[in-house]
This record gives sequence, C-alpha cells and structure tokens, in this order.
Amino acid sequence: MRQSSPSRIFWSTLLLSCPAAAFHAPLLPRQFLPETFDWSAITPTPELQYHPCYNNTFQCARLRVPLDWSRPETAETGPHAALGIITLPATVPVTDPAYGGPLLINPGGPAGPVAEWVRVYGSWLQGVVDTPGERHHDIVGIDPRGLWRTTPPAVCYADQFGRAAAAMAVKRMPSVLTPQGLRMVTAWNQGVSRLCEEAAAADGEDSIFNHMSTASVARDFLEVVERSHEMMMKAGKGKGKRAGGGGGEKPMLQYLGLSYGSILGSTFASMFPDRVGRMVVDGIADAEDFNSGQRAMNIIDAEDAIDVFYNICFDAGELCPLYQTTDASAADIRARIDAFIHSLEETPVSAIFNNRVFLISPNFIRSELHKGMYTPIPQFPTIASSLAAALAGNFTPILSNPALVNNDNEGAVCADLPDTSPPTVFVSQAEANLGISCGDSQAAAGPRDTLAWAEATVARIANQSASLGETWANLPLNCAGWRFSPPYAFRGPFGSPAPPPANSSSSAAPMLILSSRIDHVTPLVNAYRLSSLHGGSAVVVQESLGHLALTSSVSKCTRGFVKEYLRTGALPKNGTVCEADCVPGIPFRECVGLPP
Repeated sequence: MRQSSPSRIFWSTLLLSCPAAAFHAPLLPRQFLPETFDWSAITPTPELQYHPCYNNTFQCARLRVPLDWSRPETAETGPHAALGIITLPATVPVTDPAYGGPLLINPGGPAGPVAEWVRVYGSWLQGVVDTPGERHHDIVGIDPRGLWRTTPPAVCYADQFGRAAAAMAVKRMPSVLTPQGLRMVTAWNQGVSRLCEEAAAADGEDSIFNHMSTASVARDFLEVVERSHEMMMKAGKGKGKRAGGGGGEKPMLQYLGLSYGSILGSTFASMFPDRVGRMVVDGIADAEDFNSGQRAMNIIDAEDAIDVFYNICFDAGELCPLYQTTDASAADIRARIDAFIHSLEETPVSAIFNNRVFLISPNFIRSELHKGMYTPIPQFPTIASSLAAALAGNFTPILSNPALVNNDNEGAVCADLPDTSPPTVFVSQAEANLGISCGDSQAAAGPRDTLAWAEATVARIANQSASLGETWANLPLNCAGWRFSPPYAFRGPFGSPAPPPANSSSSAAPMLILSSRIDHVTPLVNAYRLSSLHGGSAVVVQESLGHLALTSSVSKCTRGFVKEYLRTGALPKNGTVCEADCVPGIPFRECVGLPP
C-alpha cells in the first residue's frame, strides 16, 4: 500500500469530518509537498520581515497583528495573532518597470491551506495573471486565522487520535434526511460545540474562536498591504500606483479570491472601499447568505451540472462505462444511478477494502458525483468508471478516493504531533472551518440548538438538489450549539461605490467578477447579485461547467480579460460571454493550461 505523510492523512480525514470545506475542496492541493522549512524559527514581528524558504524559491514571514481588531492598541503587548505569509516573487525584480506588485490570493475553503496552495499552484497562477514584459506579480498567500501556519491554532480536540476517531464516527452516522439521522447529527454537532468551548475556556475572551471572523481576515489583509508598501518604501523600491499604492495615495489591495475567497473580497471591498486597487473574484458565494447561516444560495444549479454529466455519457455511447445499448436517452443512465442510490437507502451494502469493512451508504455515491462536478474535464471519465464499477458491485474505485475515505496509514494518524508553533503537521482545519463559518453567522442566525431549527434547516436546503441536498444541509447543521460571536465582525450592508474614472488620480478599478455558466456550488446568479452591489463591476460568464471559471476549463478569452484588467484596470461589458477552449468529454480529453 502507498505510504503517505501524516499531513496528507489528516487532509483525507478532515474532508470526512468537516463538510464546511466543501466550497472549494478539490482545488486545494491533492497532496502536500514535503515540509522543508521550519516556520517556528521565524519570530513574529509587527513589521513585515521576509525570510528565504523552501529552497529559496519563496519568501516566508510571520506578521504580528492584534488578536482583536476592535482593540488594535493591544498589538504590541496584548494578545496577538501571527499571520503565516508566503510569497512567490515576481519573475522580474521589483525595480523593473514591469513589476506589478503583490497580488494577494485566497483559494477558498473557508479554511483552506493558502500557503500550501501558493507552493503548489503559484507558478501556474503567475502564468494566468501576468502579462509577459508588461506586468508581473508577486503571489502572496496568507493562511487564515486559526490554522496552518497562522497562530494561535483553533483546536478543540486534545490530540490527533481524538480528531481522527471523530471523523470516522461522523462518517458512519445515518443520513440527516431521516428523523433519526437528523437527531443524531444535531446532537453530535452540539457536543462538538461544547468541546470547543471547553478547549477555549482557559483563554476566555482571548480565545482564537472569538477572533476568526472574515472581517478580521479582511483587516489582516489591509495590514499586509500597508506593511508590504512600508517595507518597499524603506528599501527604496516603491513602485507608486502600479504596485498598489504610493505617489501620495494610500497603498491599495490587489486581490484574487476564489469561491469563499469571493466572500472575503466582497467583505474587504465593503469595509474598505477606498483601498481596493484591483480585485478579481471567481466562483461567487453570496456573502449575505453565508453570514445568515442559511446556505440557501449554493446548490440551485447542481442538478443542471449533473445532467450535463449524464448527457456527455450518453453522447459518448459505448465509450462511457455507464452506457447500455438499450438506453434511449441520458435520463435512462441517470435513472439507473438514482435507483441504485435509493436501494442503498433501504439496504446498505458492505464492502472490504484494504483489510477494512465499509458500509456503502447513498452518501458515498452522492459524494462521488459531488467531487466530479468541481473539475469535470479530468473527473468525468473517472467518476463514470467508478460509478459503473459500483453498479457491478465493485466499490474499490470509490473507496480508493482519499476525498471520501481515509485509506492511508492509520498508524500515522495516531502518531504524536511535533510540539512546534506553528505545527509542522496541520491539525485544526475542521475546527477552523467551524470558527469561521459559525462565527460569521452567529449574530444573524440566532439560536441553533433545537431540533426544530435543524428540521427547518434541512427542509430549506435538501429539496434544492436530490443529489447534493444531503451534503449541503450538513454545512449549517455543523453550527448546532455554537456560541462564539466575534466582537470584530462585518454585518453589512455589502457593497461599494464605483471608484473614480481610470484617468483620475486614483489607481482603483471596479471589481472583475468571473463565473462558469454552470457551477454546482456557486451558481451564476450569485455573480450578478455581487455585481449589483459593487458599483462599476463587470461579470464575465465563461461557457464552462465546473466550479470556478479559471480552473474548470481554459479560456484565452477569460484569461485575456484578467490580464488586461490587472494591467490597466479596464473591464469588459457587464455580462460578456467567453467560450471555453476545452470541454469535458468521455473518454478524457487533455486540456493544456489547467492547474497541475
């Protein structure tokens, strides 16, 4: 059996225990790169001080910021957070006229490993956003509060064993679409909330769980922008407006936000509208819906996405493993899968894999479909094969998927963790997702500790998609019993005025908003809703299927608009449509330019 690092093992486990990661899981690194840098050797400082890291390819820093931005005066002597920051330097020196300054990124999650994302995808992203010879960016990733290389960590479980055991227990719970399953899941989540309260009790109001709001992360971003500009000016390398500020103007944010990163972007633009230089957001999640705890504006296009999969399979004929010669339409293929899912609701099937017994529930099949909708070009052939195997009684392909099952070396799951700060093995994403998602929505959602609330939550979401409703209903249910309410928070209204014209003294430009035509977790309607809130912004619709325009396919048209916008601030007409250069197919069709 293939051996994997403890960090990868945990990544597989957390996807089981924390469906809050479902906004954007598949673009997160498939496997963590070997850890070759000791972050704990960096002393956090209020000034931005970079250190060469990872074979000198990157620059790393730990920036000290107030734990509570409603009390910024505590930064130097009071409770603080240390932001883990990694930068992939631009491919030109900062003195080059083509240097475009730092581009901050957030790839979603909401608690995704941003620094690791930059290590894996940073070079690819530079190819997407840079204009050779004219504009070249540093790619800057800041791990969110509570996890990864940012400290203090959001930790509820005493050790990795307890966390892994909890993940396995959650996986074996009945469906929340059944009365008994809903009661069990609600009670379990209430227990997790109490566990987090007990773990945080020693820190009182200074617990990290009180200070993980999206608003706090937005304010952290502003601090990084200002400290970056300050560092460059001290070094005599200020680049004026092109680098995001200067020349008598406040330093401005340049930002790319994906999925949940669009919520972070809208929050920043709403809180600090005069500090946005360039902002590209892709795969739009509705920030007001997220803050309300409703999760009602995510999966409204999910069935359309799944229908495309079945249509592609039918069109492929015998090249698709799910096709049968008696099929008259794609609906016949879908009917077989739906009937199989329903049969598992009545009679679960046991399967043996890697010397372990698994009970195959409907959630395994639905999760396989869910996973495939994120990146259809590489995934559609794979899920067609795995579903065909499952229909034939072979569950090995599905059970081999680390996003669904923790199949790695269990001994490493139970291993002692290094006592370093930040840790070299990442342990707290599940808890951090709760801290962000539940903390942001705590004020608006009201009490979330009754069965009546849980029943109303499932009823609101489950009927939106027969395929994904169960999965998505679990997201707000995770917040059952949550009581942490951050004092530094943004409750709205979301929106910002149009910045001055490009020929004025400001370097600001309205927001560029991207979306696939069909996205199963961030529907196109959200993009137009966001545009209506931020003056002068423009939506580019890419004729593709999948989560995120930039990663679901390759489109020279879309990427051309991104490059031009970052270079000059120019926007296309709102509602501009770009064709995709690649489309999903069965069998697999290579698409050059997708993320590695």
